[in-house]
Amino acid sequence: MTAPERSRLARERLSRELRRLRTEAKMTGTATARATGMSQSKLSKIENGMLLPSVTDVERLVAELSATRETRVELVELARQLHAEAETRRVVLHRGAHRHQQTVARIEARATTSRFFQNAGVPALLQSENYLRVVLNATPAHEQDTAIATLRSRRARMDDLGKRFVFLLAEGALRWRLGSADLMCEQIDHLVQTMRRPNVQLGVVPWTADANLVALHGFQVYDERVVTLSVLTGNATITDPHDVREYLTLFGRLERLAMRGEQLEDLLEGISRDHRKLG
Repeated sequence: MTAPERSRLARERLSRELRRLRTEAKMTGTATARATGMSQSKLSKIENGMLLPSVTDVERLVAELSATRETRVELVELARQLHAEAETRRVVLHRGAHRHQQTVARIEARATTSRFFQNAGVPALLQSENYLRVVLNATPAHEQDTAIATLRSRRARMDDLGKRFVFLLAEGALRWRLGSADLMCEQIDHLVQTMRRPNVQLGVVPWTADANLVALHGFQVYDERVVTLSVLTGNATITDPHDVREYLTLFGRLERLAMRGEQLEDLLEGISRDHRKLG
C-alpha cells in the first residue's frame, strides 16, 4: 500500500470515528458544532472526510462527545500524524532568484550526494560566468548580485571531496542557444574542465538515445531527502519521501541513457563545432 493510500484510509477512519461518537452521544450536528465553536458546515465536511480537522478541533470534539480516554488519545494522535504527513507532502514555492539560491545552498550544505538533471539549459553549478549572467538577465537588477554571490559560495562546496555531484543533461540543453556561438562554446569548454574534478560525474543523454520515457522538466535531488525544481513563477521544494523516490527512479533511468568518458568528449566537441558553424 502506498503512502497516499494509507493517508486516505487514515483520514476516512478519523472522520468515521468522529461521526460515530456524535451518533452514539445522540447529539445533532448543529448542537455539536455550536458546542465546539465551529460552523455546522465545517463539522459536516469533517465527518464526510472533505476537510482534515485540526488537532484542536479533534480535541474539542472528543471531549464534547464524551469519548473514552483511550479513544481520545488515539484520535488526537491520528489527527497529529495526518497533519505531519500533509505538511511533508506540501510543495513549497519560493519566489526570487536569490531566495532560491539561499534555500538550495542550505540543502546542499547537508547533502552528501547531489544529483542534477536539465533538459533545457545548463545547471547553475556548471554555468560559466558569462552564461550565468545571461540566465540572470530576466532577474531584477537588485537580486542579481546577491544570487551570484550565493551561487559562488555553493560552487565552493564542490571543492569538498567528501561530497559527490552527479550531473545529467539532455543534448538539447547544450544546443539551446542562450547567446552567441562563442558563449556556447565557452560554456561547453567549462563543462569539460568541471567534469575532470574527482567528485563530479557528468553525463549527456544524446538525442539519438531510445529514451522511451518523458522528462517534463529539470530537477535536483539531494541525497534521498529533497527535490528542487524551477517553474515559470518560482522554484519548488519537495520533501515527500514517495515523490523523492519517484524522482530518484527517473534519474536512474536517465543515467542509463547517458554518454560518458571519451564518447561524451566527442559529443561535446561535435556540439561546439555545430555552434561555431551556426555562429
